[in-house]
Amino acid sequence: MIRKFAITATAVSTLLLGALVVGVTSSASVPKARILTEEGNVGVTFTNNFNPFDGNSFSAHMSVKSLTYEPLMEFDSLKANTQYPWLALGYSWSNGGKTLTFMLRHGVKWSDGKPFTAADVAYTFNLIETNPAANYSGVPAMANAATAVGNYEVRLEFAQPAYQEITAIAGSTLIVPAHLWTRVSNPATATITKPVGTGPYVLKHYSSTLVEYAANPHYWGGKPAATQVNIPSYSSNAAATTALANGQLDWAGNDIANIKSVFVDKNPRTNHYYFAPGNTVGLFFNVTGTGPLSDPQVRAAISAGIDRTALGVEGESGYELPATSSSGLILPNQAAYLSPSTTNDLSPTSDGAKVASILSADGYTKDSSGFYAKGGNEIKFSIEDPTAYSDYYADAQLISNELQAVGIDATVDGVQASQWYSDLAAGTFQSAIHWGSGGASPFVQYQNWLDYNTFVAPSPTNAPGGDFGRYNSPAAEAALKTLEVTNPANVSAVKSAVQALGNIMTTQVPVAPLLYGADWNVYSTAHFTGWVTAKNPYMDPSPSDPELPYILMKLKAA
Repeated sequence: MIRKFAITATAVSTLLLGALVVGVTSSASVPKARILTEEGNVGVTFTNNFNPFDGNSFSAHMSVKSLTYEPLMEFDSLKANTQYPWLALGYSWSNGGKTLTFMLRHGVKWSDGKPFTAADVAYTFNLIETNPAANYSGVPAMANAATAVGNYEVRLEFAQPAYQEITAIAGSTLIVPAHLWTRVSNPATATITKPVGTGPYVLKHYSSTLVEYAANPHYWGGKPAATQVNIPSYSSNAAATTALANGQLDWAGNDIANIKSVFVDKNPRTNHYYFAPGNTVGLFFNVTGTGPLSDPQVRAAISAGIDRTALGVEGESGYELPATSSSGLILPNQAAYLSPSTTNDLSPTSDGAKVASILSADGYTKDSSGFYAKGGNEIKFSIEDPTAYSDYYADAQLISNELQAVGIDATVDGVQASQWYSDLAAGTFQSAIHWGSGGASPFVQYQNWLDYNTFVAPSPTNAPGGDFGRYNSPAAEAALKTLEVTNPANVSAVKSAVQALGNIMTTQVPVAPLLYGADWNVYSTAHFTGWVTAKNPYMDPSPSDPELPYILMKLKAA
């Protein structure tokens, strides 16, 4: 679209923002019971960069952006239509869903002591609009610049009705201070080493093996129970498991094999876990080019050849259930949107007969090597996933074996986590197992899979926000737009629009649904209580963005 306005910036590519808050005690002088040690990701090479707009920064890779930067609202993806005021006290729609007005919280300060106002919120959305590569959350295009109405009201005017985008707009977009970011010329790639935000914590110390955050003395929400949050580096799930078993971690967000024996049974009084079904894990296909993976029938055959039960039991230790619907909807959370044609249409085990039926109808026959081929070209591809993500790596090996057995030459490409993230963003992979984006409504996950115009078109070689497989379909864009502009109050119209997107997933298979992904949540009550549990599912339980501040402010010292 034509950009109608711009943001003033100097020609500075790397900026050190603000200054560390003074008066924070050293790690040695903070009582141990007040330090919370958290692990949100493994196998990540730490980089001294806390830019919330850069998908390759430390804070993005470790999903800790919201320790510093906060959203306007917090959404509970485990409960439909459940949201909580945060930097905004509320919002209202007008102009048929094109105008969105936020009423902001009073008395909020940035961690450098300067006041947070509507000008900061307007600035953040204008920054995203004029720098598409920084639009990691998929905020829709605006018709005019965001405007501040006084200090506590912000008005956003979108080019199209944006009802279904409320989670991306208010829940996933993290607000940055205008008084510092006006000095950043390349917000999507600038190196930020001293972040300033409104969140409950400020950066205290960075090293390549441990990052420490101290409580923000200016925080509007009061003093958190944990006066310090430590983020250590772990090379793999196994290393994090050892740390949990040794009592060195309070909160972890990764798959722990045999969690009952290696963690819970060591101290059932304090050691717990709660894995909520919060997304749909899928096999993401890179559909570009003219190879076999560009053919939807080949992708459908690959999906039919996967034993999802084995993935859940063997790869995921029984923590994740096999996906049952090709629509990709998160079940049972989103069962109300299912159409009869996509209900239980995925086989729980590998279906060799279906693979043969699909591929023979598509002109494929088995060659002398026993693999399906057409015109001398075999169906041959790799599944790229980090070796440090032991569950995904195991899943990839299982899928490879299952597909080899039915005549599809799938191999496994184990890589470093940092390379995986870079390859996904650049589109330089063939296929990969990846979690879905979850969300409080089906639109969130569908947009992440299908919206080429939002995620890829602005920056084709660096699209860390979504549509990693570069699926580009006018039909998908039209279906997304239909859902986007449909008023949530029109329940039947929303359901019809969701089912249209589900049909695209079924017939085109840009992503093959594998499992109902667990929101990993392993925690200890030795130092802190108040965690999200099955009996009290007040928020997506993982140590991840953007729910971190909501959960951390619920905790109490044990």
